[in-house]
Amino acid sequence: MSEIMMLKEGRSLSRYLSVLLLFFAFMSMNGQSKTVTGIVADGQGPLPGVNVIVKGTSNGTQTDFDGNFSITSVTAGDILVFTYIGYKKTEVSVGSEATLTVTLEEDTQALDEVVVVGYGTQKKSDLTGSVGQVDGDDIDKYTFSDASQALQGRVAGVNVEANGGAPGANAIVTIRGASTLSDVGPLYVIDGMFTDNMNSLNPADIATISVLKDASAAAIYGSRAANGVILITTKKGAIGKVGVDLDYSYGFQQSVNKLDWANARQYADIVNRARDNDGNPRFPANDTQFNPNIDSDIQEANLRTAPILNANARIYGGSENVRFSLSLNHLEQEGIIKESDYTRTTVRSNATLNFGKFKLENTIGLTRSIDNPNTYFNKERDLIPTINIYDANGDFSASDIPDVAGAPTLSSYYGIGNISNSLALASLEDRTVTSNSILGSIAASYEIFDGLTYKLNLGLDASFTNNYRFTPTYFLNAGTVGNQQFAELRETNNNFISSLIEHTLAYNKLIGKSNVNAVVGYTDQVSNTRSLGVVARGFPSNDIRVASAAEDRAEMPSLDLTKAIRSYFGRVSYTYDSRYLLTATVRRDGSSLFKDGLRWGTFPSVAIGWNISNEKFMEDVTAISNLKIRASYGEVGSDNVSIYAISPELNLNSEYPLGTDQERQTGYSITKGVNDDITWETSKTTDIGLEFATFNNKLRFTMDYFNKKSEDVLVELALPLYTGFGNRVPFNTASITNKGFEFLANYSDNVGELNFNISGNFTILNNEVTTLGDATPIIEGQFTSNGLKGTKTDVGQPVSSFFGYVTDGIYQTDAEAAAANDSFSPQAGDIRFKDLNEDGQIDTEDQQFLGNPSPDLNYGINISADYKGFDINLFFNGVAGNKILNSNLYRGYFDTEGNYLAAALNAWTPQNTATNIPRNTLLDPGFNRRMSDFYLEKGDYIRLRNVQLGFKLPEDVINSVGLSKLRLYVSASNLFTITDYTGYYPEVGRNSRGGSRRIFSSGVDEGAYPTARSFQLGIQASF
Repeated sequence: MSEIMMLKEGRSLSRYLSVLLLFFAFMSMNGQSKTVTGIVADGQGPLPGVNVIVKGTSNGTQTDFDGNFSITSVTAGDILVFTYIGYKKTEVSVGSEATLTVTLEEDTQALDEVVVVGYGTQKKSDLTGSVGQVDGDDIDKYTFSDASQALQGRVAGVNVEANGGAPGANAIVTIRGASTLSDVGPLYVIDGMFTDNMNSLNPADIATISVLKDASAAAIYGSRAANGVILITTKKGAIGKVGVDLDYSYGFQQSVNKLDWANARQYADIVNRARDNDGNPRFPANDTQFNPNIDSDIQEANLRTAPILNANARIYGGSENVRFSLSLNHLEQEGIIKESDYTRTTVRSNATLNFGKFKLENTIGLTRSIDNPNTYFNKERDLIPTINIYDANGDFSASDIPDVAGAPTLSSYYGIGNISNSLALASLEDRTVTSNSILGSIAASYEIFDGLTYKLNLGLDASFTNNYRFTPTYFLNAGTVGNQQFAELRETNNNFISSLIEHTLAYNKLIGKSNVNAVVGYTDQVSNTRSLGVVARGFPSNDIRVASAAEDRAEMPSLDLTKAIRSYFGRVSYTYDSRYLLTATVRRDGSSLFKDGLRWGTFPSVAIGWNISNEKFMEDVTAISNLKIRASYGEVGSDNVSIYAISPELNLNSEYPLGTDQERQTGYSITKGVNDDITWETSKTTDIGLEFATFNNKLRFTMDYFNKKSEDVLVELALPLYTGFGNRVPFNTASITNKGFEFLANYSDNVGELNFNISGNFTILNNEVTTLGDATPIIEGQFTSNGLKGTKTDVGQPVSSFFGYVTDGIYQTDAEAAAANDSFSPQAGDIRFKDLNEDGQIDTEDQQFLGNPSPDLNYGINISADYKGFDINLFFNGVAGNKILNSNLYRGYFDTEGNYLAAALNAWTPQNTATNIPRNTLLDPGFNRRMSDFYLEKGDYIRLRNVQLGFKLPEDVINSVGLSKLRLYVSASNLFTITDYTGYYPEVGRNSRGGSRRIFSSGVDEGAYPTARSFQLGIQASF
């Protein structure tokens, strides 16, 4: 009921303020005050944040984000002065006209940036928070299929990791380290609408990306900002023209790497040696019945060269009062693994209408994606090389044993009872995830009086997803995983709708040497997820695939989840004489996920800055310019629990024996334990920054030191057994600290007609769990079907650290192995593990932390240059200091139900002792497969992530055919990677085996989908 009351109150306030908006609009049309309005732009479009002042007075204002301004108390003959850092001062005399269009000329000697911040923009020189920015022009230099790739390696403090190379795979974005024990990522604000990803966004539509990294910059988003905020603005229309942009590219992709799996002869030799070592007879298929004509390679059969197509079209234009932009994108990407592909079509419309003091804006993006994933590639129990992929009829198979009476079984002939065929399963099964989504907003604003503007913003984020999976009957072999006796349909329809109502009052006024920028606001966001599914089995044939035709509709899972957040916020930014800067912010959030009394959280921040370069004593200092120091402290929060986590669940049909005769009586029972005292997680960040430029502003530096402490972090704990509850319950018991240093440098210059830009950034990060409270260490990171886990989250270590035994070579004799007093029974040739506590025996007490899955160092380098009509863009990035758990080593050396790595031939034998690979054995009495540093490899890499070479045709050539631009280009991604990692690729993402939160599987490579190297040819045209 409290959530409902919150919603009703919010809607009432919204209606009241909406009426107030219309009232002010009516008053404006009947007002008599002399007001001059207009728009300020450069050759590229509107300019936000331009200072407009009546010469000789303190009467002034600033342009808004769309370059519009309105200034009152102006008379004919007054001179308006327009100033903007990076542009030459412009003076315009006021005549009888009431509307002006002013074009500023760029001053290359005093260039500054305008940065998008929460609920507005600021000149970079006035920023007190830590904000990283990527411009759309930089994004346009490369060909991306995923918008999050535009952030990778370009913003210090931001780590973007591909979650495998599958088409449409979501990237994992982390800002300044993991600060929670969940999979929640940053808040994304796309044209004013809140969402939790940018999967549906076309990279070519992006105008700017701003990353709010410290709490001062992000505090205005309060509880939404615990993991950082990413603000995205999309491209708008232009004034005075109608333009059309076209961009089409087509290319192909191939796997960057392949694993060296054993061929048939090598596989047979490895298994034969293992059987000999175990004292057991050999299996016929590998010995007496070995067929040299069979040598299948299931990896090679799955891989392919795959095409990729990306097409963009955009039409835009406008006048002083109307601006519009309409874009269309179509992406088709086949996977480099067969039976995987991804298609996405996006339409985006942006429009702005100006009616004096009243402005109406809208942006809407429609996206349809169709994902056909291959979930079987490189999984356990796949086909071994001594079995043909296809039978004599050309059909898929997973056994060459004749299907006749008296034929041997799989286990007696091959030695394996569970054999599948990954390509067959992916081909036979029908898997499609179809999603239709809407993301957009409409905003109306009215300037009540000079400098004060009210804005109503209505936003919608909605998606409608169908997850369809039909597994037909099939027979590959008689093993457990080799056949399907009945067809099964699993289908779920999921509807998600999130609505946002937002009211803000913004005040922006230049008073003498003081500039005051203030905003207060109220937001109300409600999200609902509703899904209905079916699990149906037994169909008349494999061609009938609807649930109504099934014999058994075994399950009908459904859910309905609603969440509401209400917020009040305010921010004041004060600048005196462009020298002294102060920003103060506060936000108060109420969440329906917590009970009354714990529902509301308050998140303040304060920041100061000093533009030292604007001091008089710096006037004669020419070597250094734009020197600024800043410092901030702020708090942000997170309501990071599942919906209804504080609500117990009832079983309405429980039975319990009662009375002397113990007869069962029907009643109710509580089946879920809860902790209703949970409340907000809070992150407290201190940031100290330094910015300056040299060499006449050609070389610019930005440095930040930050210390982020997350407190009251929610941890799920198991309740005592006597409670009778088996679920895990959240408690505010943990804390996490992230400390780090960020560095960014940029150099721009020209030599004759050669223009070039070089930028580089790096981040040093230290992540540590400082308390867990009553929680026991969290052991997760499962990397095998046998339940082996590789990570442990505990006090004093990074989140999801690797934990296990330390290897110390190979036992060379049985006597040496026996003397080690291992809790298992190792023999000569088994791995020797260190007795770390030196108690004379090797047991679980000898495990230790083995490494960090998160890099200590992230870095990126961007190089761009153009000469006459040619241009080149190079982007390098890399990481260092992290480890990867390569589960391929488990499968390749220890798993008994699949192929082996060819390197297993180099296993220890009495004749081959100079090796670190343990002896071949299927029984493994020494438990070599236990979690240890044997599986861990360095995750360091440096790669050429993107390169693009282009050529613009001369203007006199293209103008003759009615074009304003024609550019041809060739681009490549993942052109080369330098790494010691032996898996498919050193970007492995997070797996979800075992059902745990994926953050606890960071750095665990469970045979991730291989990353592709791509090459594309493209053409760009404008007219």
